Amino acid sequence: MGATVVMCTECNKAHRYRSEEMENIGTEWHPIWLVSCPHCGHKMSLDWGNIDLMSQPLPPKNRDAYARAESSDIREYWIQKYVQENYDKLGFSHIEGPFEFGPDFRGIYRGRKAVVEVERDCHTYVIHRHHENSTFKAVNTLIVLNPSKPPEEVRCKLPKKVIYIDIDDFVEWWRLKAKQYAKTKRIQRMVDAIAGEFHRRFVSECGDKDRDMSVCPECDLCPYFGEGICSEATPAFQRIAFEFIALYEHPITSDDFKLSDVDSSEIDDFWHSALLA
Repeated sequence: MGATVVMCTECNKAHRYRSEEMENIGTEWHPIWLVSCPHCGHKMSLDWGNIDLMSQPLPPKNRDAYARAESSDIREYWIQKYVQENYDKLGFSHIEGPFEFGPDFRGIYRGRKAVVEVERDCHTYVIHRHHENSTFKAVNTLIVLNPSKPPEEVRCKLPKKVIYIDIDDFVEWWRLKAKQYAKTKRIQRMVDAIAGEFHRRFVSECGDKDRDMSVCPECDLCPYFGEGICSEATPAFQRIAFEFIALYEHPITSDDFKLSDVDSSEIDDFWHSALLA
């Protein structure tokens, strides 16, 4: 799923939910999404009917990519990736990062060592209070996507060197990357959905699931205890899903493929044949 804007029925405030903020309490073929309002904590369920959401690509934003870049509506992750892959276009001869903690990059900028932070715009550097953080004291270069020049009261709190990314070049790069990312996420969602179906079948038929034992006698063969949790996300159920897809030759990498193309009887046949194997 892409980001989804939901108006809270309790406090009437809107929030843009990312996919990781939405829990599917229904099924993959009929999703019912549970969300919690970050403003008042009210929980809501969103039932969009029996539609094949899991097979759909991430929905495109309504706004043009250029407008999003110019208004800082781009995830910092993508800006970091652009810098990582296109640092030479920005005047760097070498770069390392992004790092998990502290400034994002270290590199060589026009023959000199540079400690680099990447932000969507200049104001964000101050909002994040990097100028007051001793960890960022060595930062001497700021790379931003938004071309807006900051007022003096902000500029004086920024690193000495501010580099503005060429939006035209970024958008051309980002459109291709975003399309590839969307396809990968779409495929993963379908694999997860099929793995979930096998997980539900296993749990419903497992004769040992209610026992008060921490270890199953067949744990070496049983995906129920994969990674120590009962979850469709465990490697065992993912492996079963991939085996099913390969055996039935479902073209999940095709842009035309939909989860509804998988007949539930195929899953039943595969599952029961696996139990008898």
